[in-house]
Amino acid sequence: MLTITGGKFARRMINPTTAKKTRHTPQLARKALFDVIDINSKSLLDLFSGSGIISFEAISRGAANVLAVEISRRACNSILGNKRGIDPSMDLEILCSDFRRAIPSFVKSGIAFDVVFADPPFDEEYIQPLMAVLERNTELLNLAGMLIVESSVREKGFVLQGAGSFDLVDQRNYAGVVFSFMVKK
Repeated sequence: MLTITGGKFARRMINPTTAKKTRHTPQLARKALFDVIDINSKSLLDLFSGSGIISFEAISRGAANVLAVEISRRACNSILGNKRGIDPSMDLEILCSDFRRAIPSFVKSGIAFDVVFADPPFDEEYIQPLMAVLERNTELLNLAGMLIVESSVREKGFVLQGAGSFDLVDQRNYAGVVFSFMVKK
């Protein structure tokens, strides 16, 4: 079980997905992340959503709307089940899709977000393809928006290699994960 760390659903539990490749962001890191960013009344795109815990944390803290993108059907079903168990009316959409198809589709439809959070599987070479897709689709992020990429300590340098259209404004290490905070140039 995972615990939501703050906001109106604080201390509520969600069931993690049973998908084998899914790893969740540690509780200490989630709390620190949401202590740093202001998500209230903002839109969030949660890429590589996994268990959906980042989406639930954002909604709990007042995000206006959240879209969770996850390729695993099992994980998508788990997110949906947790949504139904907490509050079926919450403004959380779930899209079971690969990020390489989802991101260009959003941009083509004119959909943009205030915060884009990406937590690709660690050490599996997803960072550079992710940054390449984001580089080609910068309209995904609203003008004053924030891109946050979660990576392992070993991968934190790879985030910057593909960030030509983004400026790194902060990089923080919590509980063995690194958050890279970026804005559009």
